[in-house]
Amino acid sequence: MRDVVRFCVVVGLLLAGVGGAWAFGGPSEEELVGVITPQELQVAPYQAWYSRQTADYDVDKITAGDLQALMTGVEVTIVMGTWCHDSQRQVPRFYKVLQTAGISLNRVRMLAVDQDFTTPDKAEKGLGITNTPTFIFSQDGVEINRIVESPVESLEKDMRAILTRASYRHSKMDDVED
Repeated sequence: MRDVVRFCVVVGLLLAGVGGAWAFGGPSEEELVGVITPQELQVAPYQAWYSRQTADYDVDKITAGDLQALMTGVEVTIVMGTWCHDSQRQVPRFYKVLQTAGISLNRVRMLAVDQDFTTPDKAEKGLGITNTPTFIFSQDGVEINRIVESPVESLEKDMRAILTRASYRHSKMDDVED
């Protein structure tokens, strides 16, 4: 009986410790935080969702064909969370669009944030992150526009709208006119 009680106490403490990390917003062992690369998302435990989303997404090749020329001089900052289901869906798809369009990954910087939308070195400061993922398109250090959480039409169509400077309001923008 004493062994059963001891076992229950140990299991309870272990579960409380795991829950405590989540309750206080600390990263779990499976949560990447800081500057990361797409290669880090292609290994366990992230590989399952990364590979599935990459395989399942059909890129509109006609729209993607327009993107390479439009990306001249444009940099992209991705802010995502490995814990976030929207990031798990959209980030692999975004990289597939880039690959299909022949766009160099050197133009992309990816930050993984914790559940409080922060990184240890505060790399997210000044980016105005409210949702993940956020894809920020910039040229000469000036933000052009961003895709927030989910595209309005599709990643490649939203990218084309942003890069051609067409009227574009991301999915989390207020319905108030500018």
